[in-house]
Amino acid sequence: MKPLAPLLAALLLLTACGPSARTDDAPAPVAVADNRALAALFRDDQAARKDGGPDLMESLADAERREQVRAMLDRDEVRSGKDYWHAGFIFQHGDRPEDFLLAHALATAALSLGEQDGAWLAAASLDRYLVATDRPQIYGTQFIAIPDQATIQSALDRDLLTDAVRKASRVPPLAEQTPPP
Repeated sequence: MKPLAPLLAALLLLTACGPSARTDDAPAPVAVADNRALAALFRDDQAARKDGGPDLMESLADAERREQVRAMLDRDEVRSGKDYWHAGFIFQHGDRPEDFLLAHALATAALSLGEQDGAWLAAASLDRYLVATDRPQIYGTQFIAIPDQATIQSALDRDLLTDAVRKASRVPPLAEQTPPP
């Protein structure tokens, strides 16, 4: 019976390391180039927010950028982690709950492809979606600027998440959350 033990061990090893687990035949990961047109849309999106946020004309430009990104998504032109992050940010600046939910999905895809900045965007877009659907945010990323008054934090469920979860998502702990400048 002992001579069968090495044979059985080898058979189990071969079974456990079947074709899908072998690395010698696996193709090397293909680097995906970032979409330059999408990167330009992202730069435009960010530039629109440098002077306190978009005005009516810039809001129209935001909508056009979202349409362009949606078309890129439909044509499978959003491929890299950075692409998904750029696309998510553009939809984060939408005006409908569906925009924010799509931003969250795109940020999650960015994160899964190794784009670590997707962590904060996933948290912020989920908070924005919750606020837009009249529910309290859970991370604490959303603030409301009241003209001629202080900026205040949107309603927040302080008990659902721990600060450790916030930290893992690149969001400050509750005690350190302050309105943006």
